[in-house]
Amino acid sequence: MTKRRKSKKNDSKGSVANLVLYVLLPSVALIFGFLFLQSEIKLLNKEIYQKEKKVENLLNQLEDKLVNVQKLSAEDIIVEIAKNRLGMVRINSSVENIFVSKLRINQIQRIVDSKYE
Repeated sequence: MTKRRKSKKNDSKGSVANLVLYVLLPSVALIFGFLFLQSEIKLLNKEIYQKEKKVENLLNQLEDKLVNVQKLSAEDIIVEIAKNRLGMVRINSSVENIFVSKLRINQIQRIVDSKYE
């Protein structure tokens, strides 16, 4: 009879070891894996938020610069700067457009090239 009791004790020790090996260790590993992934997700979400804020700030700066470019490229500003800073004078008469054919340009090019060869 003592043999049976010892085998029951061995069976109970074996079943506890099996329980720990097959149930408890995988459960603990899954819990730690879940917690690790959850903390990584929070960290990555925080990084995404920070990057979105940085992009938003850069877009605001870009928009401000575009507004400044539009202000500085207005005709009134350009004329004022040309008159005051550069001493230029604006001609009020309309500008005359001259059209020259490509054939005529090629003829002039040949004449100039023959003179300077």
